[in-house]
Amino acid sequence: MTIRDIARECGVGLGTVSRVLNGQLGVKESTRERVQAVIDKYGFVVNQNARLLKEQDRKTVYILVKGTSNIMLNSILEIIQKRFEGLPYNTSVVILDEYDNEAQEACRIYYEQKPLGMVFLGGNPDIYKEDFTKVQIPCVVIANQAHEVENKNLSSVSTDDTEATAFLVEHLIENGHTKIGVIGGDMKSSEVTRCRYESFLAVMKKHNLPFDFDKNYSVAKYSFEGGAKAAKELMEKSPGLTAFFTMADVMAIGAVRSLNDMGYSVPKDISLTGFDGIPLADYCTPRITTIRQKMELLAQQGISALLECIESQEKSTHILLPFEFIRGESVRKIN
Repeated sequence: MTIRDIARECGVGLGTVSRVLNGQLGVKESTRERVQAVIDKYGFVVNQNARLLKEQDRKTVYILVKGTSNIMLNSILEIIQKRFEGLPYNTSVVILDEYDNEAQEACRIYYEQKPLGMVFLGGNPDIYKEDFTKVQIPCVVIANQAHEVENKNLSSVSTDDTEATAFLVEHLIENGHTKIGVIGGDMKSSEVTRCRYESFLAVMKKHNLPFDFDKNYSVAKYSFEGGAKAAKELMEKSPGLTAFFTMADVMAIGAVRSLNDMGYSVPKDISLTGFDGIPLADYCTPRITTIRQKMELLAQQGISALLECIESQEKSTHILLPFEFIRGESVRKIN
């Protein structure tokens, strides 16, 4: 009796049997019980030597990470790699610049390497929609939505960026801030940026608050350096601003450093919010008020969606996860 025999008798994939044997997540409870019943029936015990011999025959899942300095995506990557340990798959990581077309890179990898599946950490399925339709293997986008792409192989798991952004902007307005600057990415090449900006603008319009894009929006990379440079630029263009909505914690932390260097105190002179909820935001001074994305859940749900498509030929799925508001120390109430 081998793992392959168990899989055949249960009607599931080899990876599913492996996860049950190793007590790992990502298996439906009914499926787990069915597989365990067959394992118990035959008294199956894992042959460790055979496992080591099979190690080199594992198939590969490529993980494409969008952005060279995105702490949140790198944290999710670490979680994913740990989850893949013990599964019958190898992982290969490709780091892309945030302005690269990840779908074109995925197509190149597919034709050259023939991987079993792909994980996109970040990415722009809507902007590169035509290229994403060409990806011909099971894949999942984590941390962005892909429900508008017509590709039965493509799943997505993400936080509700629209609702999360609206919550942050409402928080600023409730604390008396009406002159708000935005530090965000390039909307032509970042779908997340566009989504968050549109949500920001909708809340401003709801409260009849004006927003001058040319004066009050600064384009930056999702990095400490990008946030620092953008904060300086905004203060030079619009010195009357009382708060910044930044689209990532790394941007917010960079902005705090730059503001301090210019003689401004956060939140005494300028309030700001971040986005992502990376651990570093809780340790900087002041602690950043932000939205925490549930990285463990994003990774878990993403892997499960991918493996369901690989092993059981399940249809693609698109999941929106809840967010958590973190009330830090970077927003001050003003009259």
